Amino acid sequence: MLKLSNIHCYADDSTGDTFYTGQAGISRAVVDEYRNKLVSEVETLLRGVSDWGRQNLVQFNPKKTQVCAFSAKKTPFVATPLFENTLLKATASIGILGVDISSDVQFHGHLEGKAKLASKKLGVLSKARRYFTPGHRMQLYKAQIRPHMEYCSHLWAGAPQYQLLPLDRIQRRAVRIVDDQSLSEWLDPLALRRDVGSLCIFYRIYHGECSEELFGLIPAAEFHHRTSRQNTKFHPYHLDVRRSTTERFSRQFLPRTTTMWNQLPIEVFPNQFDLGSFKKRAYQFLKGRQRTREPSGIESVHGRRYHLTSGEPPARLPPVL
Repeated sequence: MLKLSNIHCYADDSTGDTFYTGQAGISRAVVDEYRNKLVSEVETLLRGVSDWGRQNLVQFNPKKTQVCAFSAKKTPFVATPLFENTLLKATASIGILGVDISSDVQFHGHLEGKAKLASKKLGVLSKARRYFTPGHRMQLYKAQIRPHMEYCSHLWAGAPQYQLLPLDRIQRRAVRIVDDQSLSEWLDPLALRRDVGSLCIFYRIYHGECSEELFGLIPAAEFHHRTSRQNTKFHPYHLDVRRSTTERFSRQFLPRTTTMWNQLPIEVFPNQFDLGSFKKRAYQFLKGRQRTREPSGIESVHGRRYHLTSGEPPARLPPVL
């Protein structure tokens, strides 16, 4: 087994990654230096993979190897690392486990493709609608069409509204095809389902029901000795949201879901890990807030991850491997 911390394996596929952390106001020369160093690290990683292949009689096809340089900067990042004497050309997007991510860290290509696929399937259902009852048409929509519009939705749920509107139009079109108000009135909005799904995944990560790498992405909130009227509003599971000056960052899964997590009332959280109860309570809370047309939530900046019955914080739960 090739033991490298920045290689992730999925069945017969694997993905390697490396990154650098930039700073505001750095010069173009410094950025180029960071990028050249990054390409060098990728080549070192690929050499390790190539050496492992020779030792274990495994051959790799460089032509099937994809490279994508993710950056929010406007200056192009031309990455051409060398793998087994072959220059790898960077692509504008890359697909990982069925999710297409563009080099500017956006999901517009993925959403557009899923919307087209769902629309085609809905068109087939529309042509065959006379052969099915309204109940059957609703079941076919939920089982065969809607899953395409919800795959890994926690990753792209914070996408700009204009990218998500095509999915809502497809669901409204499905309601017309079902043609039964008694059934369609129980159909939850896609945005609500995305929010509940994101919170459930976040709940599992929070309680360590994930890999150690994911578990480490959610640090405990800082403990503040002073008590103020502001921090008394927050529940004991409150987490500090990482500050950012860009809208792009706030739309990502962790900061966006952390904000929703902090807005949940304490009644939503079970006393012990219970994903089913949490999902049901989170759904009821978000559904009720949607009906009353309340705003998306209350901003929060302070809290503590655990209940504190004494001066010492409890030990952190280990991740489930």
